[in-house]
Amino acid sequence: MAADAPADATAKVPADPAPRTLVRAHLEPAGPVVAGSEVKLVVELLTTSWFTEAPDWPLFTVPGAIVSLPDEQARNLSEDIDGVRWFGVSRAYRIAPQAGRTYDVAPFAITLHPGGIATPVQVMTPALRFVATLPPGAEQMKHFFAAPRVTVTQKIEPPNGQLRAGAIVTRSITQTASGTESMLIPPVEFGDVDGLKRYARTPVTHDVVQDRAGLVAGERTDSVAYLADHSGRFSLPPVTIEWWDTATQKKQSVVLPGVKLSVSAAHEKPLFEIPADALSRGAAHRLVVIHGAHLAIAAALVLVLIALIGARARLADCARRLRGRVHALRERYRDGEWRARRSLYAAARHGDLRRLIPALYRWMERRGDLGKPARVDRLPGGARGDISAIAEVVARHYDTASAAAQPAPATPRGLLDAVRELTKRTRKPRRRASPLPPLN
Repeated sequence: MAADAPADATAKVPADPAPRTLVRAHLEPAGPVVAGSEVKLVVELLTTSWFTEAPDWPLFTVPGAIVSLPDEQARNLSEDIDGVRWFGVSRAYRIAPQAGRTYDVAPFAITLHPGGIATPVQVMTPALRFVATLPPGAEQMKHFFAAPRVTVTQKIEPPNGQLRAGAIVTRSITQTASGTESMLIPPVEFGDVDGLKRYARTPVTHDVVQDRAGLVAGERTDSVAYLADHSGRFSLPPVTIEWWDTATQKKQSVVLPGVKLSVSAAHEKPLFEIPADALSRGAAHRLVVIHGAHLAIAAALVLVLIALIGARARLADCARRLRGRVHALRERYRDGEWRARRSLYAAARHGDLRRLIPALYRWMERRGDLGKPARVDRLPGGARGDISAIAEVVARHYDTASAAAQPAPATPRGLLDAVRELTKRTRKPRRRASPLPPLN
């Protein structure tokens, strides 16, 4: 029997095919929609492998409509197409047409990052089209805006309408639409006022969202500032807000009343004019009015500051000399006769002759009237008795080793009394000024 041929150990395994990608898009709803309502553009991105990174979702534009991409989590996809397993993600754009006509959604590019290849892949969405219509009765509306309920409020600052020339009056109108995103609320058109300069401010939008209910309402606040540069009487015109009520399928409107303004002449002329570009951007502003008294106070403060700067060196020298005097007084107190006398009392109270004698001589040195060096025999008469005996005993103690066994010449109480008697007799008399003039 012939042996079987050996298997080829070098046979090559076929490489995995490159991953395929697919993009699909459709509109919800598929038919005509009412202008002002939202149309969903659902985009699905698929691959035969997996995505290493999230796709790069761009934001495109549609003329005459508002386009947004809500911050929602992408939906994962998994399906079989012609026997091949595909995986992917899906997200929905929001398109809000603002008028009744046909809208074209042009193709736009999306970058994918499929696994199995090193470079990203770019795909194009298909072109789509939808038609927005206006319901009967809404043809004459300037801006078609549909919502189930709309509330409008107005705020005037200052509220009393009493101004001075050069002041600012601000008019703010807030629209709140139930179940509608704030970006769909049309802006308020403020009219011009003869004699006042108008500066529009940046609108403020806010979506009211609850955890369980989701989007509750959208809010939009439009503001305008009017500058009154001269005195007179002015009127802010009424403002009409229109919307299409989706509950009743009728046009609704709210008319905000106008405001009367009375502008009186200013007492002082403003030194600076408010920049027009700052008001147009909604920046904070303030009119600066300076009176003569304020100018005089400011000038005096400037002169005082200049004088202080000029006398800086002299003030620094005075401060340095003052610190030197304080230091000298402190050293004088530390090395003075009073401090030495206190140390002498402490040594006498302790009863240690080896501490008493140095304290005695230190006190005599600090006095300054007992010579240099000070000597015990220079003490005033009648004051040397006990102190001389103490000094003699200490001298004998250092001269002979047996002096330590000799009894002390006095008790600590006796030493303290002797020292106090000594300092009392030798205390310098204080000079007292006589109230009488000197005799001739």
